[in-house]
Amino acid sequence: MILSRRTLLATTTALLAMTALSPAFAADKTSVTAALVAEPVSLNPIYDTSLPALNVFYNVFDQLTGIDASGAVVPRLADAWAASEDLKTWTFNLREGATFHDGSPVTAEDVLFTYETAMTDKTSRLGGYLSTVESISAEGNRIIFSLKIPYAPFDRQATLIPIISKAAFETMGVEAYARKPIGSGPYSVENWANSDTITLQRFDAYWGNKGTYETVIFQPVPDETTRANSVQSGDLDIALLGPSSVPAVEGSGSAKVVHQQSNRVVYLGFNATTAQLSNAKLRKAADLALDRQLLSSRLLNGAAEPASQLVAPVSFGYSPDIAPTTYNLDQAKALVAEAGYDGTAIPLTYPNTGLPQIDQVAQAIAFFLGEAGITVTLDPQEANTFSNSWFSASLGGFYLHAFAPSVMDADLPFNMLLRSGGQGYANNADIDALLDVQVGTAAQNARAATLAQISTIVTENTFYAPLFVDTYSYAVTPDVEWSPRPDGMIVFN
Repeated sequence: MILSRRTLLATTTALLAMTALSPAFAADKTSVTAALVAEPVSLNPIYDTSLPALNVFYNVFDQLTGIDASGAVVPRLADAWAASEDLKTWTFNLREGATFHDGSPVTAEDVLFTYETAMTDKTSRLGGYLSTVESISAEGNRIIFSLKIPYAPFDRQATLIPIISKAAFETMGVEAYARKPIGSGPYSVENWANSDTITLQRFDAYWGNKGTYETVIFQPVPDETTRANSVQSGDLDIALLGPSSVPAVEGSGSAKVVHQQSNRVVYLGFNATTAQLSNAKLRKAADLALDRQLLSSRLLNGAAEPASQLVAPVSFGYSPDIAPTTYNLDQAKALVAEAGYDGTAIPLTYPNTGLPQIDQVAQAIAFFLGEAGITVTLDPQEANTFSNSWFSASLGGFYLHAFAPSVMDADLPFNMLLRSGGQGYANNADIDALLDVQVGTAAQNARAATLAQISTIVTENTFYAPLFVDTYSYAVTPDVEWSPRPDGMIVFN
């Protein structure tokens, strides 16, 4: 069902009707239970890159480099690195003393195996991050990457590749390793009970900052209301809240609510290769028909701000000179007429979990587009099904999705969403050329200016309609020591 404007305005009131439950507190807390918005498909980082999986991986695995809470690149398994002057050769020095959870040392061979598997396995979800890599080699503890092109943010790109144990992977096999992988992070996987919990134990031999708690339990809880109620009842210690749940949790006194502006932009995408949406006027009409302020203030309870581009203000490459599209229904209707749109229904596909109040947002988008004269059919899909459709660039019309680059840099979303032949449908030679320029630019100011040019082209051609930038709001029980991050990762060290 598509919402009427009156129903949309009333949605917040209805969603806020929630019963606050009494909290349960634990003394001398040694374990913590955190909610995931969905269950991972695999605990092998080569084959799952979803946010629920990444929350587990950031505790279980190490990468060569990491991103700290401020967005800076920091050492992890590599304690130093350097790039050649032409930015085509990157050398990382592997730290001494790091071990996997089975006690074996982390070696250059493990790093090479991880990267080569990610690049050559056709089912890998990491291969797209490594398209610039020509070859990898090792000289003692030095890992040397030879790139096809100059690539300024490669040290950030290295944060996306968790290092797996070659020996454990080959001994255990793909299926067993996906259930109980051997990593080198601050926690090891103790058990994964399907549709229930993933239990981690602190790895006391970890080379870096030790885990805050002895035991970490991740529990998939897709429903926003259930997550909020479960923190208030004490069944969960940390849970991402939907915007409508925040007032009730704050008013209950059973948990504190902490907020963090995120790196995630929720957007309306267009398959610009379809008959209807290949017309830029129809795409622009859809963009103008979206009342972003109403979405933010009413449906999302003010917990989001209208987005102007595909990256959030916290990410490198964001341009403050681009403003969100101003709602203009009359202009949208005029462009629909100019486009010669014949009223044929266009599907609006979206994942049914993982994004804030996604069903209500999808209904609101369909309503807005309907007001402009664009007929929409809602097509909710199970999250993994949607992800597969997105990765294969096989979505049929409109679609709702989000991008939250953990590298905190515009290069990753731009390459995946905008480069010809990627997950998006822009197919624009100017964008492709500018993407090549920015990655070969060492000077940060010049690189930022090129990224801003790309965002301007996206806006002018309406390849996407950015909707809003999330603020992550978490309910946290009073006895828990934890701080949120812009990348949405729940990390305990």
